[in-house]
Amino acid sequence: MKKFNAKLLLFGEYGLMFGAKALAIPFPRFNGSLEFAEEGADTEEMKTSRMEIERFVSYFLHHRLNAKMNFPLNLDDVKADLGKGLYFRSDIPLQYGVGSSGALCAAIYDRYGHFHEDLGELRNKKNFLKVLKEDFSEMEAYFHGKSSGFDPLVSFINHSVLYDGKAIHLTESKLKMKGFSIFLVDTETESLTAPMVNSFIKKMEDPGFEKQFNDEFLPANDQSIRYFLDGNTDDFFKQLKLLCRFQLDHFPNMFPGSFLDFAKNSLAHNLPVKLLGSGGGGFLLAFVRDGLQLPGNVKSFKLGS
Repeated sequence: MKKFNAKLLLFGEYGLMFGAKALAIPFPRFNGSLEFAEEGADTEEMKTSRMEIERFVSYFLHHRLNAKMNFPLNLDDVKADLGKGLYFRSDIPLQYGVGSSGALCAAIYDRYGHFHEDLGELRNKKNFLKVLKEDFSEMEAYFHGKSSGFDPLVSFINHSVLYDGKAIHLTESKLKMKGFSIFLVDTETESLTAPMVNSFIKKMEDPGFEKQFNDEFLPANDQSIRYFLDGNTDDFFKQLKLLCRFQLDHFPNMFPGSFLDFAKNSLAHNLPVKLLGSGGGGFLLAFVRDGLQLPGNVKSFKLGS
């Protein structure tokens, strides 16, 4: 069946929930697809995946979420296929911030969503991406408690996406990285998204922090995206450093173990390191200017290689 790629939320973590701009790209290094287990070849991994889809269906039915969907899911077909051995075959790392749940939602929506008959007409509407994002927000809330729907959207359309706080736009597929490269740093730590999101929401209840977030984080985030897309490397790094400094000062618990000191030391040496998604584990994003390099004792790989 059709494969759905992982995704990387390059910018917009947490701010996306409060009107910030966000930029996400497909990450074809990992992907997943709905499959049927062959008779007699049902592994524990397949059974675990099947149980997760069964719980997802139960959640949808219990909360009557199809009534909120622009294009409801054919849950009867999902249940019937589960009985035939349906599962989600995936090599996307779980609890790593690269969209494992988003790819699953995209796959379910693609196979069981009632949008196919209207897809041609829907594509001609300006709010096509918004409609999809709304549906994916309802679906992925099962996994995270609250979801923007951004992850499944990127996986579903398999294209770089910019959210400007109001509308969703498709961006150029080729990123403009002039004079620098992006590396994914593997913290080798899994992390659940929901606790991190809940922790952040609680922080936003503090008026002082909310003001700092709005006055410092959001402008640095939005300007970083602007200069990144424009290919303005010098101004991009100026804003990126402000963004990373804010995360280090206010979200230290979202850098696992020794990686808080690693991120601080890296920033001091002109190597900005930021959270990828909700943080707490998984990958970090390191932005490395040409001529510089990451310490040899960290596990990392270059984006696009």
